[in-house]
Amino acid sequence: MIENINQFSYNGKRSYDDMNLIITDTPSRVSPARRVTYTKVDGRNGDILNDEGCFDNGEVKYKVTAIADTYEMPLLVRKIKRWLQGEAGYFVLSDTYDPNYFYLACYSGKIDIADKLGLLGAATLTFKTKPFKYSFNGQRKITITGAASIYNPEDWEAFPYIKIVGNGDITLSVNNTSFAFTGVDGYIEVDSDIQSCFKGTELRNNKANFANFPKLSAGKNNISFTGNVSEIIIVPRWCAL
Repeated sequence: MIENINQFSYNGKRSYDDMNLIITDTPSRVSPARRVTYTKVDGRNGDILNDEGCFDNGEVKYKVTAIADTYEMPLLVRKIKRWLQGEAGYFVLSDTYDPNYFYLACYSGKIDIADKLGLLGAATLTFKTKPFKYSFNGQRKITITGAASIYNPEDWEAFPYIKIVGNGDITLSVNNTSFAFTGVDGYIEVDSDIQSCFKGTELRNNKANFANFPKLSAGKNNISFTGNVSEIIIVPRWCAL
């Protein structure tokens, strides 16, 4: 039994507990680049900077060793490939080096595990990540039934999920910005990350009378509402680079 091993979790499985993969070195984390374009203008010193206000993907690399004890190495390699490459999309990625945060990541590239003595195999696994990492604490639901303040402990704006339970015309206020909804029937859900409103599987963008979605600034955020509202549930999604 190996104690205090370092491992990562991806798409619901843990690298050592489920796949006999141990992280053997501190992960390499490449921070995302801010998406900025530069335009040269004839006769003018310097370039014109156009900031798109967003970031490219980042990257996380793990140096790992596969231990073939339960399975022979060829079978273990096939299981690892099925796990990492069997499904396309972004999935939760976390590791024991940074246990309070997770990424939304997809596996990138091939899998080449070098066989050593038939029992151990070494590899470097590369994941492409969405720009921000998210705190597990920021995934907890916050329920309010009246005017309240919630505190963003990170240095970056958060793009929350908000569920407003109520009926009729409702106005949500976040800091000094109001977000009006018309004809709410039971509840409406607001996802500021994908910039969409819905009720379950049904779109409700036609109920929203605003263009820019709610954000939670670093520090204190004042939240209030008007209308027939029984409660508001917020998943703040605190994030960091």
